[in-house]
This record gives sequence, structure tokens and C-alpha cells, in this order.
Amino acid sequence: MVDIEFDHMIHYIDGLERFEFPGKYLEIQKGGRHENLGTFNRLVHIDLSYIELIDIFNQGKMKQQSKTQEGKYSFATSIIDNGYKQGFKKICFRTHDIQKLKEQFLARGLEVVGPVRMTRENKKGHEIHWQLLYVNNHHFDVMMPFFIQWDKTDDEREADLKDVFQSQLTIDMIEFHSHQRQTMVDNWKQWFDMEVVETADKYTILESPAKKVKFKIVEGKDDMIEGVHLIDKTIHAPLIIRTRGGSYHFKPAQA
Repeated sequence: MVDIEFDHMIHYIDGLERFEFPGKYLEIQKGGRHENLGTFNRLVHIDLSYIELIDIFNQGKMKQQSKTQEGKYSFATSIIDNGYKQGFKKICFRTHDIQKLKEQFLARGLEVVGPVRMTRENKKGHEIHWQLLYVNNHHFDVMMPFFIQWDKTDDEREADLKDVFQSQLTIDMIEFHSHQRQTMVDNWKQWFDMEVVETADKYTILESPAKKVKFKIVEGKDDMIEGVHLIDKTIHAPLIIRTRGGSYHFKPAQA
């Protein structure tokens, strides 16, 4: 069984410095810069799972990075390949032993790049360090996730970040659209030890080994990450906000 748990998803927003979430249902925190990628981020911390809002400060750097071995699987390449269209680009799973995870993926026939060491400076001027692992399968490369191991433990990171957690919210589900729904379902079961928790004519819902966040795969013409579903303890009726190419589905806790 692979040790993975949903960590974050990436939403590319053009003009991020001026962006405010509609209705302010989500609080956006300052992030930092990825100097080698030419991008910067702002963060929506739910708990240790979060939404990373990304924009570009140096397009040349990003294009250059996308041509490297690890860069061709990164969110930067997803942005370029999608014609700089705004929306959700990648999801990331957290692991506690990225080297073991690499070996498991190799044994399952996946192409692996990494682990790659990364760093950025946070809003307090402190360096944050992590490792990334990219995977690919040339017969199926639709919306492949990537994987992260933070240099700090979950407990250490929670102590650092708990003041910005939005405790009224929980990430319940990530929704994908795919023209290869059944192939995607079968592959995610084989590669990532996902289990089917619900299925219907047009969609399948999967759950990772951590059993915290679900993944809804919907039959569609285009391959895309459609949106995120959140449980909100402060609302009494469902709400959908579509902004900058991505959908945010809010539902009350009692629903």
C-alpha cells in the first residue's frame, strides 16, 4: 500500500496580486516566490491540505524550466500546454517516505523523475524545503498528480500554520472531467491504491488510502480538473462559485 494523502491543488490565476476570492468565502494568505520557476504563489490553508494560487512573474524562466527533465511534468508545463488558460492545473499528494514511494511506482511500471529538492522563501523570510516526485505513463498522461515530502513533520508544519487554518472548512472532494474515465479509474486503482466508493453511469468516486479526500471522475469531452468540493460549517445551503476557470463547491456540514 502506498503512503499518500491529498496535500494541495494548484489554481493558475492571471493577475493574482489583485485577486480576491468572490464573497471572501476563502481567506488568501501571502506565499512566496519560486525563483527557478519564475512563479509566485498565494495560499488558502484549510488544514494541512491547501489550495495554492499560482501566477507568473517571469515567463522566460518558466518556459526554460519546462524544458528540463523534471519540468516537463510540472504545473508550469501544464500552464504553457494549456495556452495560459486559467484554472486548476495539478493536484499533489503528500508522502512520508518519498524514496520508498519512488520504488513502488517503478515496480508498477511508471516513469519516475526525482525526488527533486525544492525551496522557496515564505512571507517571514524563512526558507521552506521539500522534495518532489513526478510520475508519468506515456499511454495515460491525463492530469497525473505529483508527490511531495516536506522536510518538516506534519506536527511541526501544523504548529507553524495553525493560525491560518480555516477550521470551518474541510476539503471533501476533488472533481475531474476525463474522456477516459474508466481508464483513469483503473489506473488510479492500480498505481495509487485507490478504492471505488461510488459509481454511476457518468462518474466514479475514488478514495485514497488515507480516506480523507475523495476524487470524483466525471465522463467529459475535455480532460480537466473541474473543481474542489468543500464542507463549510457556516452555511446552510449549497453554493457554487466559479472563478478564474475553476469551480468551488461549498456545502453545509449537515447536508
